[in-house]
Formats: sequence, structure tokens, C-alpha cells
Amino acid sequence: MHIHANYSLKNRNTFKIDIKTQYFVEITKQSDIPVLRSDIKLAALPWIILGGGSNILFTQDLEKVIVTCKFDKIKVMKEDEDNIWISVGAGLPWQEFVEYTVKKGYWGLENLALIPGTVGAAPVQNIGAYGSEARDTITRVQTLNLFTGERREFRNTECHFGYRTSIFKQEHENRLLVHRVTFRLRKAHAGHPNLVYDPLKEAIQHHFPSMENLTPEDVFNTVTKIRQEKIPDPRIYGNAGSFFKNPLITEQYFKELCKIHGEVPHHQTVNNEYKIPAAWLIEKTGWKGRKMKNAAVSEKHALVLVNLGDAKGCEVVHLAEAIQEDVDHKFGIHLEREVIIMK
Repeated sequence: MHIHANYSLKNRNTFKIDIKTQYFVEITKQSDIPVLRSDIKLAALPWIILGGGSNILFTQDLEKVIVTCKFDKIKVMKEDEDNIWISVGAGLPWQEFVEYTVKKGYWGLENLALIPGTVGAAPVQNIGAYGSEARDTITRVQTLNLFTGERREFRNTECHFGYRTSIFKQEHENRLLVHRVTFRLRKAHAGHPNLVYDPLKEAIQHHFPSMENLTPEDVFNTVTKIRQEKIPDPRIYGNAGSFFKNPLITEQYFKELCKIHGEVPHHQTVNNEYKIPAAWLIEKTGWKGRKMKNAAVSEKHALVLVNLGDAKGCEVVHLAEAIQEDVDHKFGIHLEREVIIMK
């Protein structure tokens, strides 16, 4: 257990917003929680869970206790001829775990390459990209109660996974600290690439015309290349990746949009809803590459808002609100934030 007072979070969030929190605590074992709760000063403050800081925007100094998980061990729980179950500490960087799985030849996480953050954030946010989501492979999530330290395990169906959400982001937000996550992955001979997302399929075909004998590492490398071309490096321009969710609309409204705006890019879901790329909506309203004070819309990808250097959190918020207003006015669609605003 490590406790830091008056702690700067600039290097703990990918937006690189320079704010401080009253206390920053690194949990290294289950018994840390009741010990911390016995401290009157710490117990009197709100506790907030922070992973890799890749999906959060801070707007001011915090009178809070920021809690992060340091568990980072990888354990093989069991395996059979076709599958392997791996339990992973929530504090391990997500990219490090994905690299581990593809090098082993396991199928399941290769489409989720280069997503920033920690393993613990995967079930909380139900991270997803290129036709895959964390819930596709997660079997169990172990948590620690931030008030008592009590351990509780959730099966996949109990996690209430949805589009970029889960029970840990809703009912149990800042109450349950994800401790370990178990994934079921397919072994090399038993799996196959997930190419339901057309841009990924096209990129794979470009690099591997025959589409034969593809490996998880082939898909991983292709996804990495796509993301590097589209998303600015947060070490240069602070950002949290996709700032908005891709909105879902009804078939009827989709047809009405097409009548007004011509061809509209989309992905039809199994529920017969239409997912519209938020980046396309933002580009069509003229926001790509524009800036407001020290915040801007990336020239690489309209879905990414960036810190040009010394942006304050409120400047990024004002930019996001201006984009939402224009998209709503032009298309009648409200863009929902994917990034959490911390006030």
C-alpha cells in the first residue's frame, strides 16, 4: 500500500490535464482497504477508482481519495484442447496483456490492440473495437468492496455488459474495485479472425490477399497499424482516444437521414439498429482539425479531442459541448460522451 498526499495526476491521465488530488492510494493487497477505511481523514472523503486514466477528463483539483489497483499477475487457470482460461490482475496494462495473448497464438483479443488503460478497465467500460468487445471473452470478474474489502465474483451474465458500459460503471461505480479478470480464449487451431468490421477486413485483405493461415498476431499488427494512423500519440498530444460513442438510431430515422444527406456510413446491428460513426457526423459539421483555446479536434481522426499543450479540462469540455450542439442541430442526433468527466 502506498499513500500520496496532494498528488499531481498529470501523468496519471492520458489527456495530461494538470490537476491534483488530496490523496492518491495504490492498493497492493485486499487487507489494505479496511486499514485505509480506519483512517478518519481518508474515510471522510469520497473515493474514486482510477485505472490507466485513459477514459477520464479532470476539470479541477479534487478533494477526494483516488484509488488504483496494483495487481498485475497473469495466471493460467485451466485449459482444454481448444480453449484456455487466463486470470489477469486488474492493474496490468491492457496492451501488455493483449501482446502476451497474441504471441502465445490465442484468439480473442487481437482486435482490441493498442487500446490504452488497464485490464481492470476492460469489464468496467466493456471496451471494444473493430467488431469485438471485452464481454466476448470475459468469463469472470473478481472485485473488492471499497468500503469493506470484501471479495465478490461476477460471472459474465451478472456483469450486465452493454455498449461501453457494465454493472461496474453503473450500479457499482466507485464501490467495487476490479481485482482480477478471467478470459476464455481460443487456441491457435480452434479459433479464427473476427473480420465483421469491413475496414479491418479490407486492411487484412490488402496485407494478406489470400486470407489464409492468418494468425492472431497478423490481425493484431493490422489493427495496431490502423490505430497508429488514425489516433494521435497521447505522449505528444494528450487525448483519451474516442471521446464520443457511435450513436445508434432506428431504421426509419436512418432512411430519413439518407434522404436528406445522401449515403450515410453505418453498421447494422443484430437488433436492426444502425450505428453511425460519430467521426463522420463531426466531420460533416466541420469540426475536424478545429480548435478552441488549447483544445482541438484531431486532424487525424474527428472522434479524438486533443490537448494542444496546456489545456484545462474545462476547455476540452467546452469544445465537446460545441460539437454536440452542432451535430444535434444538423442531424438531430445527440452524441453521448464515452469519456467520463470528473468534476
